[in-house]
Amino acid sequence: MGGTGERIGIKEVAAAAGVSITTVSHALNGKGRLPEETRERVRDVAEALGYVPSATARSLARGRTGILALTVARVEAMPFSLADFDYFSQLMNGASTAALERGYALVLAPSAAGTDLLDSVPLDGAIVVDPVRGDRTLAHLRRRGVPVVTTGREPDGVDDAPWIDNDHIAGTMSILDHLAAAGARRVALITTPPVHSYTIDSQAAYRDWCAGHGSDPEIAIVTGTLTEGEGYSAALELLDRDDPPDGIYATLDRLALGVLLAAHARGVDVPGELLVAGCTDSHASQGAALTALSLDPERIGVEAVESLIAVTESRADPPAHRYVPTTVIPRASTKGG
Repeated sequence: MGGTGERIGIKEVAAAAGVSITTVSHALNGKGRLPEETRERVRDVAEALGYVPSATARSLARGRTGILALTVARVEAMPFSLADFDYFSQLMNGASTAALERGYALVLAPSAAGTDLLDSVPLDGAIVVDPVRGDRTLAHLRRRGVPVVTTGREPDGVDDAPWIDNDHIAGTMSILDHLAAAGARRVALITTPPVHSYTIDSQAAYRDWCAGHGSDPEIAIVTGTLTEGEGYSAALELLDRDDPPDGIYATLDRLALGVLLAAHARGVDVPGELLVAGCTDSHASQGAALTALSLDPERIGVEAVESLIAVTESRADPPAHRYVPTTVIPRASTKGG
């Protein structure tokens, strides 16, 4: 009966069952005072017709809008476009797919738009990516009473606030151990200012690792647009020292790609004289045969949506904190390919 290609609505179910639209609504939503025989008959007719309630109707029936927002914390000193980073594209792809599969729409709120844009949309919940210390967007959403899940924890934030993240301490240790196993003895770190939890954890893990291996930490902090050029400049300074490192780990793939360019410019053989690895895997990393610490951002996006929906729908409280495993992907830049 429902094979004509036209969408079957509640009006068609009511006509076929010989009842009112209100009766169909009550029968399908479990509301109202109806004889059980009527409920079953309406449900049978709806199933036979191939009736599927719209996501909007389901949301309204639950007293919600069905809209979730995703925004990335903004750092004035590090302007960049999300489209420039595979990590964010993969995270958003996982989050949007998970939201649609569960009957929700996910909207991307540009970080530069401020809180006014978020206030213009009736939200069921929001995901804030990489919040910073005292994050204004995060604080604003909480004041509005909007359920929030973050990917990456808010530095110095509330302990029981729900977040999804990688264990960046363990991940950093694993990639540094990989560099050491491949022969590196003096590993330098190229990273960004410690404003996000992942940079704070990565730097802390690096310092601990150096202390455990009897080496002095060498940390180059970069800001700006975080392009290959920033990594190139930072790597040149390291390679031009009297005692240059024989291994470099960068906490962004683009910075690590800049390291490869710097090594080429100085005639330093990779991996013969210098081992290079980057955090976050990307198409560019794969093309350059760059060893990477994969963070599985698509899984982070899925987990964030699942956690947020659980909070929004007031089901059993989900775990406040979830870790997505990291994986070292060896390639030619560390003799792994």
